[in-house]
Amino acid sequence: MNNLNEYKEYEIKILEVDVNSLIKKLEEIGAKKVYDDVRTIIALDTEDNLFLNQKDKLIRITDEGSIKVTMHVHQSQPEIKEEIKFKTSRLKETMDFFHEMGLNPISKVRVPRISYELGKIDFDIDCFPAIPPVLEIDIEHIDQEGYTIDTLLKKLGLENNKVVIMGTEDIHKIYDIDYFEVYKADSFDKENENVKKI
Repeated sequence: MNNLNEYKEYEIKILEVDVNSLIKKLEEIGAKKVYDDVRTIIALDTEDNLFLNQKDKLIRITDEGSIKVTMHVHQSQPEIKEEIKFKTSRLKETMDFFHEMGLNPISKVRVPRISYELGKIDFDIDCFPAIPPVLEIDIEHIDQEGYTIDTLLKKLGLENNKVVIMGTEDIHKIYDIDYFEVYKADSFDKENENVKKI
């Protein structure tokens, strides 16, 4: 571990987790399951990818029962990246709204997610189709639950896994995969069988 405890304001991601083993460990330490479903994640941009390429911003719509809209500012710089989020009630109207602003899907993917909570610590296990499963931990209040990052990872049997502070798109790059190419929006309907069952 390389001084990861100094990143308390960030979410950390642990790569290549064994989902079944991790679920067992989470339940052993008293974490409660709060979500288990498939989310649809849609990234939006202009036809020439103006937001992503020139403004370093990513606009994402996540359908997880409710509709969450997120703008990532400074998308390529995890150390200063900020998020602006809000929820809407209807996907079609949300998509129509952005379409009228000149923003359309550039990527679309269905991702199984299982979420647990342990006090104020949130755990999200995501299984993107093109990469091994990833665990995201919100560590803002980790000390209030009596853990450091090191002790928590050890409890979960993850002390030897790679830990990163980066977005999902950059994690795909670790595996030489272009997120926006592999989940290209126009091929989504043809390849809807890309959902992995956890």
